[in-house]
Amino acid sequence: MKTIVVYRSKSGFVKQYATWIAEELSADLFEYSKININELLSYDTIIYGGGLYAVGINGINLIKKNIDRLEGKKIIVFASGATPGRDDEISEIRNNNFTVEQQKKVNFFYLRGGYDYNKLTPIDEKVLAHSLLQL
Repeated sequence: MKTIVVYRSKSGFVKQYATWIAEELSADLFEYSKININELLSYDTIIYGGGLYAVGINGINLIKKNIDRLEGKKIIVFASGATPGRDDEISEIRNNNFTVEQQKKVNFFYLRGGYDYNKLTPIDEKVLAHSLLQL
């Protein structure tokens, strides 16, 4: 089985998870900007990881826009963020990012991450502040 791990990481948490997963599975590892859908089609299992920003998974459109083209492939998505990861929060993330039909085709996992304050842009800081107010 040919496996690829693709990630989009701003703070480094998703990249670290993606690296660990790729090493454990002896999978190919690519940063989001270095891969396209045509390359993904040659893999049996596609694992995508993205940072969580205001309940949205960074870069998830790569999977969502192409879900029909990925038919027959095992698709696993993980998100990482500072959210504690309660069941209701995970359901909200899943429902916000995938339709009911897409949820039947995608295995979703939430992995606890955090923020590297040195890498935050002013927009990231606003999103973080808003997220913290919601806790």
